[in-house]
Amino acid sequence: MVLDLTRRVFSSGLAASAAIATFGRAQAQNSDAVVVCSYGGGFQDAQRKALFEPFTKATGIKVVEATGPSLAKVRAMNMSGNVEWDVAMFVPADFLILVESNLLEKIDYNAINKDILAQVDKRVVQPFGVGALFYSNVIAFNTKRYPTGKHPRTWAEVWNVQKFPGPRILPAGTFVVRPTEFALMADGVPPQQLYPLDLERSYRNLSKIKQHVVKWQTSGAMAPQALVDGEADIGMASHSRIVQLKSEGAAVDFEWNQGLVTADYWAIPKGAKNVRNALKFIEFASRPEPQAELSKLNPVGPVNSSASSLLTPEQAQRLASHPDNLEKQVWLEAAWWAQKTDGKTNIEHNIEMWNAWLRG
Repeated sequence: MVLDLTRRVFSSGLAASAAIATFGRAQAQNSDAVVVCSYGGGFQDAQRKALFEPFTKATGIKVVEATGPSLAKVRAMNMSGNVEWDVAMFVPADFLILVESNLLEKIDYNAINKDILAQVDKRVVQPFGVGALFYSNVIAFNTKRYPTGKHPRTWAEVWNVQKFPGPRILPAGTFVVRPTEFALMADGVPPQQLYPLDLERSYRNLSKIKQHVVKWQTSGAMAPQALVDGEADIGMASHSRIVQLKSEGAAVDFEWNQGLVTADYWAIPKGAKNVRNALKFIEFASRPEPQAELSKLNPVGPVNSSASSLLTPEQAQRLASHPDNLEKQVWLEAAWWAQKTDGKTNIEHNIEMWNAWLRG
């Protein structure tokens, strides 16, 4: 599982890191603010209500919001010597590469309340970051076209255009969630035997569905919107976005089976100006109350085990991290994507293959 395999990557990053976070930069810090970077849109609106505003009320520290966390941006800020963010949320593969590249501050766990830390899932408490939430990417569909119960239940059925005709929307190979795992499951690879991924096999199977894909998504909002608009009948989407749209009356639904579940991480870019405040924010964001509140506003799973007791059974049941839902899914192994061969990560190799395949 990804959260177990990451430990091997983190241990090498720990050995390679020559500079860890210190607090000798107090004069460069702003004790009244912290710059937090997340993904924007409705998700960040929920974070504002559940995390940012309550954090400011509790501590007096103003949250300055930024959007668009990415590897390229962190690298550029590090090279320029002007690190704009104090803490940011990263998808796991990007997070692991940042660790390997020595671009993150080591978390000073002495500065974080140990009682709170003890409640956080140990798999996501790592030397250079703390898990923020659990979520899943799932088979999603337009219920006008395929009513719930008569929809594709496996990726093989998503690929079956005779049984389930209609336009598809799938993730681009350059997106943070790539189409490779789904293509391999569609080709008959058992979910628990996906890794190491056979990239060449995945692209052979993608070629079978290519003409039926109306759009290759490059953002989290694209697939849900295409399904709502009727531009696509079936696709891959974040289950939390589909849950929200469904609750608002949109004709969309999803399938837990063969969902790809993972965790995002809070991390501090190396050279951040307000490390102390960043640690205070991470501690606050890890508490059960804001974790539960975020799950209520946006159906992402809390990493703090005590947060579950603050949710109703109905609220807990809609989360990717609920035991009944987890048993139907597979963990995305970000450690594999971050591994290097011939000096390049598997992410970089995949991007090269994607670009060549798309032109073919």
